[in-house]
Amino acid sequence: MKLTGTPLIAAIGLSIGLLVGFVMPSSWVFVDDAKNATGHDHTGHGPHEMDGTKYACPMFCTIMDHLPQDGRCPVCGMDMTPVSANSTLNEHERRMVGLQLHTVGRKKLAHTMRLVGEVDYDETRLSRITTRVQGWLERVVADTTWATVTKGQELAAIYAPELYAAQNEYFVARKGANDENDPLVRAARRRLALLGIGAADIAQLKTQDGPQETLTLRAPQDGVIVERNAVQGASVKMGAMLYTIADLSRVWVQAEVFEMDLAWVSLDQSVRVEVDGRPTPIVGRVAFVDPVINSTTRTARVRVEVENPASANGVRALRVGQRVDVWIDGAVDAGGQPVAASATETASPLVVPRSAVLSTGKRRVVYVVFTERDGKRKYDLDPARLPETVFYQMLPVSLGPVATAIENGMPALYYPLVDLTLSPSEKRMLEIPKSLERLVVVARGNLLLDSQAQLSGKPSLLFPDGSRGSTDPHAGH
Repeated sequence: MKLTGTPLIAAIGLSIGLLVGFVMPSSWVFVDDAKNATGHDHTGHGPHEMDGTKYACPMFCTIMDHLPQDGRCPVCGMDMTPVSANSTLNEHERRMVGLQLHTVGRKKLAHTMRLVGEVDYDETRLSRITTRVQGWLERVVADTTWATVTKGQELAAIYAPELYAAQNEYFVARKGANDENDPLVRAARRRLALLGIGAADIAQLKTQDGPQETLTLRAPQDGVIVERNAVQGASVKMGAMLYTIADLSRVWVQAEVFEMDLAWVSLDQSVRVEVDGRPTPIVGRVAFVDPVINSTTRTARVRVEVENPASANGVRALRVGQRVDVWIDGAVDAGGQPVAASATETASPLVVPRSAVLSTGKRRVVYVVFTERDGKRKYDLDPARLPETVFYQMLPVSLGPVATAIENGMPALYYPLVDLTLSPSEKRMLEIPKSLERLVVVARGNLLLDSQAQLSGKPSLLFPDGSRGSTDPHAGH
């Protein structure tokens, strides 16, 4: 028969209850003998009450503040059993639940994001060689795409009647002048420069008796020819683009960041770029954040500048079009908020391990341990030197986003501890110190502590005010 509705929920609740009861120390869940700390005997079922003690069904159907008249569970009819009211842990119980503690302190945190980036040209390092005259390509030296060129290297030679005429004017002006500073000579030399003849070629003209038939086109920078339109013998028009040369010693990595994460990205922020097959990441910096959000992907483009030196054999680590992993570590301040890369040093936040936090999605709590001395609570404990018995207490907390700290060379996840979400009167009643530093939180075993608190009817993750017993037949389900 297929279980649906309330029977199915009851079956699931029963299974979870039995599992929790099996894992918990027996001295936790139920009182070991029939007498409580006051010495009152409850072997007989009657309207007796134990101070601070509640009554639970062995099948975890319900928890009640008082013992029913017949001493039986109103849901399943089994005998109700007193539940231990003590929120304490002795050394044996700490070992049973695998309790691990962590002292709240300050750590440098980083909100780490992994992005997928694509290598692109650095647009500021692109050069395009165009013609300023109309003519014909008499000679093409750089005749292959992706060829490596150096600054000043000859690429091609162009013949143009306008260039030939401008050189003639220069020689005529020199013959009629006394020196190179003559106004006519300077004007002729300026015209040659405007037509694209470089200073080195003009200097060479001074050693010649007549004009050259062709103009040599040279590479303006070191780099790689990424586009070539020069073909030997072809005619070219004024403004024709013959070559595009890219300096790949520095490249851009374009990555997409979701709008919700943009607060963690700032200009000049250090970025790690990981490449398949390379053992160590390459460090870059954020040079630009797109001010416009893509309406389809809800992302903004982030541009990262990365140095891309060549290895001994001339091979560069990054290639245009390559997909890489981009890791951005956004610094976290003491309030759990992003810190700009240009900001001065800020106080590190108080942190608690991720494992110490229990969450419903809307509410987060941690469990702390303490001792009592002269009727006062003492929270400043040494986890390595605890007394025989300690108390534990649930505290609701306000946390920042989960972030990463490096411990012993390995990343560990922490939450920035912003504050406790207790009223001032609750803080005074619980004697919580003003500084949360040195609080000892439960990093492992906290789920079992919360289960015990829930079984005892005390405040817990799901029941902030404590789970109250009820005669409702659906209570506990």
